[in-house]
Amino acid sequence: MITRKLGALSAALGIAAVAFSFSPDTLGQSSQTSPAPAGSESSEQAASWHTVTGPDRSFTAELPAAPGYTTIPMRTSAGSGYTMHQYLLEQGPVAYVIQTSIYPADVDVSRHRANLQVGLDSAARNIDGGKWASLDWVTHQGLTAVDAIGKRGEHAIRTFSVMKGRQIVTLSYAGPAGSARSGDVDRFVASLRVGS
Repeated sequence: MITRKLGALSAALGIAAVAFSFSPDTLGQSSQTSPAPAGSESSEQAASWHTVTGPDRSFTAELPAAPGYTTIPMRTSAGSGYTMHQYLLEQGPVAYVIQTSIYPADVDVSRHRANLQVGLDSAARNIDGGKWASLDWVTHQGLTAVDAIGKRGEHAIRTFSVMKGRQIVTLSYAGPAGSARSGDVDRFVASLRVGS
């Protein structure tokens, strides 16, 4: 089924961005599906979009419908454990993924742009040509963020990552060629609000 392929692709890109400071063997060995944390979904908004609220109200973002929620246990290269929270929506020929983690003390997060670049480089291995077609460094709510677009086969890929202190939030999208800057995807990216 094409949506399963898109979701897996989008999730893989998001995981690569979230795992930016670590070697490839640091990804968690298993995942477990849990009910979404309290407040993860608000009432329906205009045009049937849903607001997802992250753990401890650390972020909000809008999706076209309610996503599935999964936690993924992770480890740093030094062995410290932490949790990645993932929200995945597969809808027709598109997939939307939101991922967030708070890194433990053994991860150097003093240079957010450098940290995000490592994630982009890692994720680029999964796209055509091994590099992003466009990459824009932006400021989002006064924070360092990056918006990257690429493709894999016939699929458009977009990832938007922002860091605040030890927290990273990554929004990823996969869909038909040419759709990375569509109105719905732009709305998804623009809706991100990182908590105080």
